[in-house]
Amino acid sequence: MVFDGVAPDAAAPPLRFRGGTAGLFTPFLVMFTGVLWLGLRGVAIPEAFWPVVVLALFVGLLLARDQQRYVDALIAGISSSMLAIMLLAWFLAGILGRLLSETGIIEGLVWIALQIGLPAAWFPLATFLIASGLSMSTGTSIGTILAATPILFPAGFAMGADPLLLLGAIIGGAFVGDNLAPISDTTIVSAYTQGTEVANVVRSRLRYAAVAGAITIAAYAAFAVLASPGAAAERPPIEAAPHGLVMLVVPALLIGMMMRRHHLVPALLYSLALGFALGLAAGLIGPGDLLSIDADAFTVGGIVVTGISSMVGIGVFTIFLMGLIGTLEAGGLVDWMMKKAERFATTVTRAEGSIVGTTLLLNALTGAGTPSMVILGPFVRRLGHRFRIAPWRRGNLMDACSTTIIGFLPYSVAVLIPFAMVRETVAGANLVDFTPVYLIPYVFYCWALLGAIVAAAVTGWGRERISEETAAKEGREIYGTVNE
Repeated sequence: MVFDGVAPDAAAPPLRFRGGTAGLFTPFLVMFTGVLWLGLRGVAIPEAFWPVVVLALFVGLLLARDQQRYVDALIAGISSSMLAIMLLAWFLAGILGRLLSETGIIEGLVWIALQIGLPAAWFPLATFLIASGLSMSTGTSIGTILAATPILFPAGFAMGADPLLLLGAIIGGAFVGDNLAPISDTTIVSAYTQGTEVANVVRSRLRYAAVAGAITIAAYAAFAVLASPGAAAERPPIEAAPHGLVMLVVPALLIGMMMRRHHLVPALLYSLALGFALGLAAGLIGPGDLLSIDADAFTVGGIVVTGISSMVGIGVFTIFLMGLIGTLEAGGLVDWMMKKAERFATTVTRAEGSIVGTTLLLNALTGAGTPSMVILGPFVRRLGHRFRIAPWRRGNLMDACSTTIIGFLPYSVAVLIPFAMVRETVAGANLVDFTPVYLIPYVFYCWALLGAIVAAAVTGWGRERISEETAAKEGREIYGTVNE
């Protein structure tokens, strides 16, 4: 299966690897080991991941029994339309983040925080609540991360808030709406792949989100109470001033367009156009700030160039990663996982455990929630139907797993994007442990929701079953017979 959920030719056998299943997983394990090693050494930046993922691709080439098919699968993974959309959105978001930074919006937010007396230790909690509200309004985790990171992180960092707590709050808040908002793509997919309505899955998953939210708020409050003073000692000084607050209309336009279900790319383009015009009109930037060319040194700079450059690292890594995912899927990864899950699922509790485990594993291997759910949806529906598990319950198990694990995987784009966007902000602050690997335990909401849904699968909390009559009707939809 290709990355965007389109099934390959059913007649084509899976791509075989030397060593069988172990050979199929080896390239991914090479990449994962390299990313983890770099993270623990404090150098887990996207550019450092390039050699690691290239090595993983080469190992896969050596293990593939048909190298031409391996290369074809690699190219198929890279050529997905979703990758093109992501890269375009990231580059535009990089420009927007740079524009907002240059026009003084961060200084304005710090000025507001000082005026209302918000302590730095409580800023991560405020960040989580703001990001949660934004994601609930827009239904997009990546859109929330792109909109919130260049504003909330620099402001909180300048005040002295813990940077790992700040990024964890942004990412966790972004996945609140991704899991819960009725307009979220994962919410919609989790409902319709299971043959039920969006309202059913949202209503029934509120209990898990409420528990996860309460745990998250308590965790941020505990960190705030126990925080020690003087956390901003080595951070670059920032002058609080209100003049850049006029630029708040730019992210407001972006958020408003996303709330009205406009695509992220045109929303970013309109926001950039407004931001450039407003910044120039208000005298916050000059034409030379947009693009500067040094003909003698043969170099270019400015907001546009530096904004795009800030996202090149994550962009190149993602291109290689998508190629690796393509080779895994061509090797029959999904079919192998489904067969193992079906053999394990002998009771209703084991069936739910299989749904949770399979969804977590596929998301860990692909780092993509919605495509993973599209791929697994039919399998989860058949397995859940066998044990009369309610469609909304099946959708909730799948959605909660897909919108949690990718929030703290160190190679997930949901983690690497904000790190790329704040690189210049933290430059010179000597933050040795500020890497995607060290962020893992700080995405409180994702961990809390994952714990809640795993507990639900193990204990049966919130489990609902369908009647024999309803099961017979669903059986006709799935199999075309009442006997399943």
